[in-house]
Amino acid sequence: MKKPAHWITLGGLALLTLGFVTACQKQENKQMKAPSKAEESIVDQKLELVFHSSSGDTEASFNTFYGDALRRKFPNWTITYIRSAAGRTLPELLVMNQKVDVLYSASNTFNEMAMPVELQYDMTGLIQKHSIDLRQYQSDLIEGLRTTNGEIYALPITNIVQSLFYNKSIFDQFGVPYPIDGMTWESMLQTAQRLTRKEGEKQYLGFAASPSFLNMNPYGQSFWDTKSEMPTFQEDVWKRLIQQYFIVSAQGPGYKEWVIANNRLPYRLELTNSQQLAMFVFNSQFPLTVPEDMKKIDWDMIALPTLAEKPGVGSQSTPYVMGVTSISENKDAAITAIQYLMSLEMQTDYSRKGFMPVLDREDVRIPFAQDTVFKDKNWQSVFYNKPGPMAKSSRYELMAGRQLHAVVPRIVKGEVDLNTALREAAENAQKAVAEVKSSVKVP
Repeated sequence: MKKPAHWITLGGLALLTLGFVTACQKQENKQMKAPSKAEESIVDQKLELVFHSSSGDTEASFNTFYGDALRRKFPNWTITYIRSAAGRTLPELLVMNQKVDVLYSASNTFNEMAMPVELQYDMTGLIQKHSIDLRQYQSDLIEGLRTTNGEIYALPITNIVQSLFYNKSIFDQFGVPYPIDGMTWESMLQTAQRLTRKEGEKQYLGFAASPSFLNMNPYGQSFWDTKSEMPTFQEDVWKRLIQQYFIVSAQGPGYKEWVIANNRLPYRLELTNSQQLAMFVFNSQFPLTVPEDMKKIDWDMIALPTLAEKPGVGSQSTPYVMGVTSISENKDAAITAIQYLMSLEMQTDYSRKGFMPVLDREDVRIPFAQDTVFKDKNWQSVFYNKPGPMAKSSRYELMAGRQLHAVVPRIVKGEVDLNTALREAAENAQKAVAEVKSSVKVP
């Protein structure tokens, strides 16, 4: 099975030892329902839970983020992690009759990972059995993870939104005011135009975003329509988004020439290493994934600028999720482990380490990123906007999306007009999906 693309990187991020919960949190815990006898017996059992992900996480990353915390909480359990690699992909593991209890990934890659081998499992019954109150979590995440038929194949552990990061030194150099929370997209692009300029031999670029930014569009527009089994690229929303996100920002002097010369769009190294990119939209966890590079610049962050027709609405959320598999023989233990990672204790710890919590509680959001080396940055900006609705993800969602991503640099370079590019992307998406549908399914 082809390994899904995954823009979220957890390698190198470490969670410190879990701290004591506050008195307020202890009081909240007392109000929570006590575990049933069945649940207590699960905790006491000797069993193994096997986790698998195609995200590329190392075993050390898995342990610091999940494994070690679960081992402390459930000392009778053996927690095993299998990283996807050649000979250890999900189809290969299933052929070897390898047990897999929990899958985890970013929400927009989960179905692409689970559905081809039919490991998705509707956890609605388990959620009810274990009295998990989904009302205490962010409603956009829970509803966004439900399928159109109401199934819940995965639950959120931490969250990510899109933020705007900026190099303060470039703004200072050209006497341009820093961007602020609440900016409109139009205002941000006007600022970007003032910063796209050439000084001596150095080309400065006002703004850039990865084409994958389209995945998190504020409309909740999906790439693939599961009803018609067709890509959605003929929808006018894609024309508006590409125009706003990529075409307008490339109008400044020298920008298009830079893209042509480098045969790519500007990316994060232009922000941190060559220090020629003034503003960059990327996932909110980005600084913690490359802290040494971020230390090279004087930076800060703001909430994602909003479109005029979507005031106050930011990007979609992209939670990191876990789901019990259809073949797990320890489904009750698996959901108990997931429930613990969603608990007040763990959510507070994640928040302090700079991983957006999924609990809908102000006291959990307040200490966000305060245990990081960048605690003085504008981290509360990640909560400034209302999240856009999450697009309903299907098995073919990202497969189609990659075809749209591929034409964006060609549009910016002027190699193809917008309408033609969207038509080509739609045709390529249909071909890619047709090839997968015609392939032999692994049992």
